[in-house]
Amino acid sequence: MFFLNYNILLSFIYMKYSVVIPAYNEEGAIGEAITTLNKQTVGRENIEVIVSDNNSADNTSAVAKESGADKVVVEKRKGTNFAREAGYNVSTGDIIAFLDADCVPREDWLFRLGEHLKDSSVGAVSGPYDYGFKGIKKFLADIYSYRVLPAAPYLLHAIFRRKAGVLIGGNFAVRRGTMEAIGGFPPLAFWGDDSAIAMLVARKVGKVIFVPDVAVWSSPRRLEKEGFFGLTAKYVRAYLHEYFK
Repeated sequence: MFFLNYNILLSFIYMKYSVVIPAYNEEGAIGEAITTLNKQTVGRENIEVIVSDNNSADNTSAVAKESGADKVVVEKRKGTNFAREAGYNVSTGDIIAFLDADCVPREDWLFRLGEHLKDSSVGAVSGPYDYGFKGIKKFLADIYSYRVLPAAPYLLHAIFRRKAGVLIGGNFAVRRGTMEAIGGFPPLAFWGDDSAIAMLVARKVGKVIFVPDVAVWSSPRRLEKEGFFGLTAKYVRAYLHEYFK
């Protein structure tokens, strides 16, 4: 028993992380995301930064390389899951983390993701976005992120008896074996892309946990463009579609 636990401990001491960043026309944001990854507490030598350029029309790939990305691949099929798949295919880490190009993680982000994935019953770990809102916007965003999203899988399972998970596509991580078990990414371009991943992991691998201690700062540009309620409604519809599909 001691020998088994010792080996498990060693595997996490020498853990290697691959961070895949799907990006489309993100030359203005991706540099900051990569720079923050260079400062992670797990040590830059233990991190492989992969940018999956989703056929951008700007200088996303060049900026990514200049900012310190270890690998840059180009995926011409438009869609976040296609880009994630391309990045995953060239990754070598034990833990594969996914970050959006307009997100900035805390310096202990990868460490905390790895800590949660030490639990063999956990198939994936994800956390919310912090949009930096104030006042009523912050109140609504916090209710949605810290109350509604974590509770949704339990409520659905209690009613319909089908496993579910919640996962934010721009802020989650899995062990390599999890991706192998679900057969890669569902071929969805955008709406429902992360929901489909969550359902597969929950039903084929293990729990999908949604925890606040791995929150990342994210640009509020999508919310500002479509409005909080309008965008949330689209995500909820896509999530339920994937749950019942």
